[in-house]
Amino acid sequence: PAAQAVITIITLKKGPIMIPISVCIITKNEAENLEKCLSALKLYPFEIVVTDTGSNDSSKEIAEKYADKVLDFAWCDDFSAARNFCISNASHNMILSLDTDEFVTEIDSDSLEKLIVQNPTAVGRIELLNYFDTNSGRRAHISRVDRLFDRRHYTYRNRIHEYLHTLGNISYSTYEAPLTADHVGYLGSKEKLRDKSMRDINLLVKELDATPDNPYLHFQIGQSYLMMRDDQNACKYFAKALNYHPDPAEDYTRILIKNYGESLLSLGLTTEASSLLSYYSHYEDNADYLCLAGCIYLQLNQPLRALPEFIKAQAAPKRDSLDSATRTPAYYIGFIYELFGEIDIAKSHYLRCGDYTPALKRLEAIKN
Repeated sequence: PAAQAVITIITLKKGPIMIPISVCIITKNEAENLEKCLSALKLYPFEIVVTDTGSNDSSKEIAEKYADKVLDFAWCDDFSAARNFCISNASHNMILSLDTDEFVTEIDSDSLEKLIVQNPTAVGRIELLNYFDTNSGRRAHISRVDRLFDRRHYTYRNRIHEYLHTLGNISYSTYEAPLTADHVGYLGSKEKLRDKSMRDINLLVKELDATPDNPYLHFQIGQSYLMMRDDQNACKYFAKALNYHPDPAEDYTRILIKNYGESLLSLGLTTEASSLLSYYSHYEDNADYLCLAGCIYLQLNQPLRALPEFIKAQAAPKRDSLDSATRTPAYYIGFIYELFGEIDIAKSHYLRCGDYTPALKRLEAIKN
């Protein structure tokens, strides 16, 4: 299943891309990921521009094997500055901005060209499958990120977790670009993830000095602690983010609610987690939120209230992770039926989970 191993199949749908696009990448000491990233891109007629920010491994040598341009940029603790430098050296105005740890797997080239023509001043949102390891195996979170744009209309801002900002008098608008990539930046050793997280936290704290009431920055610090599996500090910053009332319509707010709730439950703070049920009207069409609601009710010892949430999750039109509409709700539905002594029904739901580790453990327990 896709959630158990990083996908490496690459699919180019329909004909070649005719609109000239420059792929712009900044990198530092990520030789292994850079090789995978660039080799995937060579299947497409893109110009590839790589900016190295001070590698001391073989990153530059690898870049020179694949890229049309390899540039040097003196690192100044500013991701936007590095990205804007890279973009300014591209040959084409249409830019696809990628990270070293993102590997393009699928492009519908015909649809992409039509959308670019139809939305000349808008930003294309590509789909990322963000892989991470948990106690129940490898999982993937789905996100949409703004990455395809005309550099005459947009530039990057922010020292870290940079975002696109409009130039001139155009309004910021987006469209769904038919391009998918695997993101493996959350995989790796504890030491590697800790180093990356602490680097990000240090830069985010500097940003907070200028805008201390910015909920997005608090959210991102929480995410960095979460990557280190430090639920205590993650919850601290997630709570701060919510105190500044982020817009529920923002994608990051939904992810904030989900991750905050799961972290609270992992710490046994069920009462605090139950306060997040107040967001139900905003996210009742999202499978991940419905699974969170079901888990909260289970922790409150209310299985009859939990069961409908997991059933609804299976048919929810939106989801943020690959398992939230399939294996996760099936597992918990089975678990609830097992609580009620309906072993045969429970087993049938566990079997629907495939190789999902928690379900396999319950099947083994039932057998014994």
